[in-house]
Amino acid sequence: MPLWEGEDLALHTSLLQELDTAGIRYFNEPMGVFPGARKGDAFPIQPVARFGYQVAVLASRLPRARAILKKLLDEESTDVELPEQNDVVETMPRAPANAGEGPSWELWAGADDEFAGFLQDALRENQILLRAESTGAENRVFIRPSDASQGKEILRELTQGTPPQ
Repeated sequence: MPLWEGEDLALHTSLLQELDTAGIRYFNEPMGVFPGARKGDAFPIQPVARFGYQVAVLASRLPRARAILKKLLDEESTDVELPEQNDVVETMPRAPANAGEGPSWELWAGADDEFAGFLQDALRENQILLRAESTGAENRVFIRPSDASQGKEILRELTQGTPPQ
């Protein structure tokens, strides 16, 4: 007999734990992964939930299982405070910069003014110190040697259009 269905993963986990503790056997199945996923119904009229679980128990155990579910639903949910995260996320370990180290390693040179600006913006967004030079037909972008590996990865991502590995 159906007991519960929904998308609340915390409630789902608690329900299964409580049913296990009480010795109540249950049937647990993920719901359809896309609308209309009901088997045997090519034209479903009722919308189907995209995510979540369905939990069922034997009819003889349904009253006890409903009592457990009611107890879980009646409990006040406790808000869990997430730790504060910085906006800057390091995707690769960075070598420490030497105190006097300046942007002296040439990362890129080319004639495309638009790309040069885009590359500089991407480096700044990743907090990489840079120096840009423009000599008429050619633009050059320099970074610190300690930022070379991250700078090369950003340049590769921009030129090849693939995310970092």
